[in-house]
Formats: sequence, structure tokens, C-alpha cells
Amino acid sequence: MSKRVISQIIIDRFGLDLLKKAQDYPINKLTIISLTENPIKIRSTILDDEREFHLIIDEKKKEIFHDCPSFLIHSNKQDKICIHILRLLLSVEQQLSLRIMNNLDQFNFTSEDFGSKKKSKNYKILAQSCFDVQNSVEGLNYLNKAILNQYECADMVEQYLRTALENNLFIEFFEFIKSAHENEIDEEILRFNDYIEKGFLLFLPAISKYSFYNLLRIISFIDKTLETYKIKNKSFLSKILYNLNKMKKSSDFNEKYFAFYFIIKEIDKINDFKNILDSDNLEAFKTELIKRFHNEIDNFCIIDKLKLMKEQFETFKVKRENYYNKYKAYKAEIQELERKVYLKKFSYLKILAEKHKVSTSKIDFRKRRNTYVVNHNKDDLLNPAYLYIIKHIGFFGLNNSTIKSSEIGVNFLIFKELFNDDLHKFPDIFYYKKQFWGENDKYEINPIDGISLLRKSAEYNYQIQQDLSDVKNIMIIEWDLAIKPYQGSIVNAYGSQIIIPDQNNRLFHDLKPFDLCFCQKTPIKIEANIIKMVNIIKKCSFNEAIKAVSSGIDYLEGYYPLSLVNQVLEKKINPFNAYNLVLNNPNKTFIPGYRKFVKAFQKFLFDFIKTEKEYVFNVLKSNPTDYTPQILTLLNLSADLTGLQLPYARFMEDLIKDDITLKQLKHDFLNKIHQYIENDLQNPKKESTIVYDLKSMRNTPFIKYSKRIVEIRKREFENTLIFKHSEHDEEWFDLSEVNKTYYGKKLLKILNVKNPNRADKAELQKFENLAKKIGLNLNMTHWKS
Repeated sequence: MSKRVISQIIIDRFGLDLLKKAQDYPINKLTIISLTENPIKIRSTILDDEREFHLIIDEKKKEIFHDCPSFLIHSNKQDKICIHILRLLLSVEQQLSLRIMNNLDQFNFTSEDFGSKKKSKNYKILAQSCFDVQNSVEGLNYLNKAILNQYECADMVEQYLRTALENNLFIEFFEFIKSAHENEIDEEILRFNDYIEKGFLLFLPAISKYSFYNLLRIISFIDKTLETYKIKNKSFLSKILYNLNKMKKSSDFNEKYFAFYFIIKEIDKINDFKNILDSDNLEAFKTELIKRFHNEIDNFCIIDKLKLMKEQFETFKVKRENYYNKYKAYKAEIQELERKVYLKKFSYLKILAEKHKVSTSKIDFRKRRNTYVVNHNKDDLLNPAYLYIIKHIGFFGLNNSTIKSSEIGVNFLIFKELFNDDLHKFPDIFYYKKQFWGENDKYEINPIDGISLLRKSAEYNYQIQQDLSDVKNIMIIEWDLAIKPYQGSIVNAYGSQIIIPDQNNRLFHDLKPFDLCFCQKTPIKIEANIIKMVNIIKKCSFNEAIKAVSSGIDYLEGYYPLSLVNQVLEKKINPFNAYNLVLNNPNKTFIPGYRKFVKAFQKFLFDFIKTEKEYVFNVLKSNPTDYTPQILTLLNLSADLTGLQLPYARFMEDLIKDDITLKQLKHDFLNKIHQYIENDLQNPKKESTIVYDLKSMRNTPFIKYSKRIVEIRKREFENTLIFKHSEHDEEWFDLSEVNKTYYGKKLLKILNVKNPNRADKAELQKFENLAKKIGLNLNMTHWKS
């Protein structure tokens, strides 16, 4: 069963447009959590417009669960089918897709999830899969998401606290406890008081190992926790007191900060704290702290760090005049830098628009609740660069025709460049524009700013050897232009979450759209349950990327079709069809370095063909006419073979051996053609030279045979008899035999002789005159009956 059959069924039932949208939906945004075949049960999640949806197909229960708006809004089953379901069906084995499609009417479509048990089970499976490969940070994130019902969460709460402590993940530990009140699981958390006390005591010796920013974050989590959690265990309090007294004298800034902060914070609640606070040391530390604040600004720290320091200054009773004005100015500077990131993004998009002939158009903005719906020009939607641009400025949904007013406001400057519509009549758009860009209109897009984002097709080399053998802990990410730049990053990526590079990484400011990078699979942190920050190891070349994917390294696919590597290795697609897909990628016009990717993919395919000779031969034998031309392209022989029509498939079957190299195959193949032509010219048959187009062969290595071919064609023409017939005083000529020769056929076609079997005297005369012009003589004789 082929994909074509599945696709045709989808077209017949739901239309071509929905199929195309499903095919275009990024496969990396679909996560298949688990799949069983008999009966079919597929659990999956889909990331769409920064929202996470669940899709579960259960053949035994005859149920399809999906919490997407299509299921919630529509009552008709046909209308509930969305691109998420179709994308999933296009992603699993064909026989499974067919079983589901053929029985779709028997399934009950639902978005009801009582007690959130279905979604919770999904997250628990994801969490366990992460724990199994020691990816504890991501595992805890999923486990936290799985706690959707406060009445049945005790086991998960305990697993979370235990796992966090076993792996010394104190950021996740304290953030989880802090969120207990928000998630209404306070009582469940308090049942595990031993874990909480153990967490505090284990964290204290580790404080110096954390960055100051992460320490500030942990303190903010503990602050919230202490609003509801009361320390009652005197033995535990005594240990805390001992450690804080020791830490306030430490030479380590982190330890002093933590100790002073909580002594001051809790001094009125815990009498024992009053005895260990030294006012002189505290004032000296406050002076050091103010100096640290100003140094952070000078070192261009992230604004969130200063926000936390500012909030915690209230506990230290630091005077506002010592920091606020500089903080306010720095915050304004950061906001200005954020605008510059967007301007750089707009500049890059403007360069793409100009380079790929994206013209300004009117798309008719219409308000629909808190969004706008537009009509893109149909011709524009056929331009891959136009589709790329509109997807990166906030358009989403079917035909990328929906956009939020906030997105238009933030992207207002590029909208003016792309669209002719008058947006002044929409006050909500201007509200968001003012919120982000301020009152004045001083900002303009300068195309020069985007030049630095144009990726050069470079092969990356590093003097330091990187160990990339640990397949379990490394993945490849193709960075994409950010729709919403987070934390100053102009690139991000999409998997089950939004992925951004770590700002502290040395490559952070060097990343460009379409860059392929080796990254640590375990995230540094996950914010808001959906934004995952990862550490970059190094950029990688196309050859490295393909080799890594071949060896089993996970990857997030973008515009370079790395998934075809796996599909070829797993024989889900034959190498020739894969190569055809790579060559005909509609996005290749604007993907940087795509020719180099094709070349690297060629090398991978050739190595695969050598390794899987029997499989390749079976593919060739099944349809040599279709597949042999692609081998020739793979060998870069298309230009050399121009003008020749020879049995190449037969040559390939004779030549491909286990130990043959790409260079050797090309050499042997060309020799084979020379031998074939030599034999053909030594023993010519009538019409045999028709396979040689001398004009097209002019710039090929086979033009050397042209003189001999011309001689054979001349001899063939002149040796062929033309019979003259006389009947009842009427003369006519039989040119049927000469019409079988190369020159005869050409001349008769030029003269438009309708019936070569019975040409009249005038037609013969024209034929003879034309033949003489190119040095050919007619061989005429009378027909004898």
C-alpha cells in the first residue's frame, strides 16, 4: 500500500486543500508517544501556535480523542477532521492509516477527558521515556504536566520530589513546591514533608555551584513556599540555623547572599535568627550587593536577573535611589535591543522578499473576535518564499489566513512592506503597536541589518575535537527564524516544545536561520512548561548531519529533509525516489547551501546503494526506466550523456559491485558507453544511429564519434534504393525504405511529404535538391515487377 493510496483517500473524503495542509504541517511538531498495532492505539501530542494538543486513537474503544478547537466547535464528524489527525495518519505505517481511514465512521469523536486522565497518561508516558534515558529535567517537566487532578496525584508528587533530589535538580525541586499552591496540591505536597526538609538540607552545600541568577530564581521559589509552609521541626530548624550562620561568613558570594537574605526574611518569625544577625557585616554586604547590581548592568546581564535582584532588595532594605534609576534606564535599553532584534528579523525577511520576487499585495483584513482573517493572493501562495515569510510573522491556521491583532502590532513594520491594506482603521492593532514600538514612528527597516543572518554555505571546522559518540545525549537541531524572539534569540526550533539556545553559549550570537547544530539533548531548563533552553555543542556540516542521523542521533528537522535519511535506511522509500524528493523540494530556492546538501545526500545515497546492492537491483529491475535516470544524476552524468539514448539500466546492472567506488562506477560506466558505441558503429544496423543527437552531443566526451556517425548515416542513405514506378503514363516514387534512414526521415519531415510510399515527381525533385545541398546522392532504380 503506497502513500499515494492514503493520500487519494484523504482527497476523496476531505479534499485536496486539507491534504496539502496536513502534508505541510511540520512533522517535528507531532510527537508519537506510543503506538500498538493490534488493536491500534496511538497516543500523540501536537504543538500548534504555542499550544499543546493531545490526539489519541483507540481502535478497541472505537474512540478518537482530540482537544483541538475543531473537535470542540464542530458537531458534524466530517468537520471535526483537522490537519492534526491527517498529519498523524500520514506519519504512521500505511496499513495502520488505511485501517483507521476505512473504519473512521465507526469511531466516536470526543474531546471529553474527565479528570484529565487521558492527557495525564500521555504526559506520564513521556516522562518515563525521558527518565529511561537519564533526561531528568525534561522528564520532570512532563511529570509536572501529568498532575492534572489534585485528588489522584500523590504517587506522581512523590516521584517528582524523589527524582529531583536524586539528580540534584534543586531549581526544579523548589519550583515544583512553589507551584503547589497555584496548582491546588498544597495538601499533597505537605504529606511529603520529609522530602522538603531533605531538599533544603541537600541544597545548602550546593549553593556555591549555582549561577547567581539561578540562585535568585531558587530564592524566589522558596519565598513563595514559605508563605504557606511553616517550619515546625526543631531539629530541622537547628540544622538550617547552623548552616546559615556558617554561610554568612563564607567568602563565596552566593552563600553569603542566601544566608543574609533568609536570616533577614525570617528574623521576625524565628527568634533564633535574631542572635546570628550582625548589623555591621550586613551593611558591608549591602554595599557589596549594590556594587554587584551595577556590575551586572555593566556586564550586560539579562533583565530577569535584575528584576529578581530588585524584588529581593526590599528584603535587604536597599534604598531605591541606590539602584532604581539605573535599572529603569537599563530596562529601556533592553527594550530597545528587543526592538532591534525584530528590526533585524524584518530586514532579513525583506531581503528574502526582494530576492524571491514577493510583491506587495492587498489581503483584506477582516476582524473575527480577537483575531483577523485574510485572503492571501493565490499566486503568492504558490511562492515558497512568501509562505515562509507569512509563517514567520504570526499567520497560522488553514491557508495561513488567521493572525492575532497583537502579532500584527508587533510585526507592524514588515506588514507595511508586504501588504497594501490600510490598518489605521483597526484600533486594537495600533494599541499593540504602541505597546511594543512606543509613541513615535522613528523605526525603519534597513536591509543591511539582515545581511548578517544570511547563512553562508560553509563547512564548519573546529580545532578542538568534540566527542559526538554519545548518541543518547546529543541531538541535531536546525535553527529557524523565530516567530517570537525569546530572550533575545533571533532563532528557535520546534519539537514537543519551543526550543531556544542558551544565551550563555559562545555560539548564541552567531546562530542564523537554517544553521544545523549538535546540541545537548537534556535541556538546561524549561520555562512556562513549553520553552526549552538547550546548550549548543557546535555547528555541523551537511555531511556530519547526515552521518549522525544515519548513526541514530535524534534530530529536529527544519527545511533540510534529514528525515529522508532514516526513511532510506529503513527502506520506507527507495533511494531514487528520495533523491527525486530532495531535488524537487519546493523550498530549495531560498534554502541556503541547498546544493551542498544535495551533494552530501548524493554521497549518502551512493554509499547506501553500494551496501544494499541486492535491494537496489530489485528496485532497478522493478522499474529501470523510471529509476536509472536518477542514478545517472547521482553520478553527475546527466550533462555528459546529453544526446544519447542508450540502455543505461542494463549497463548499471552489469557494473554495480560491492567494492566499487563512486569514481570507479562513473569511470566504468563511461567506458561501457564507449564500448557500446564502438560496437554499434562497427556493425551498424539501419536506424541504429537515431540514438545519437549530434547537436546535443556537441559538449560531451562522445562528440568524437560524430564523424563516423555522419559517415554511417551518409552510407546508409546512399545505399538505400529508391524505386521509380511507371503506371499508365504516371510516374511515382517509393521512398519508404529511405524513410527508414536517419537522413531520409529528416528530409521527408522537413519537406512535409505526406505519403513517402507514393511520392510524385515534384516531391522527389525537392527531396533530391535538398539531399544534394548536404552532399547526399540518391540511389534510384526502376521497379521491376
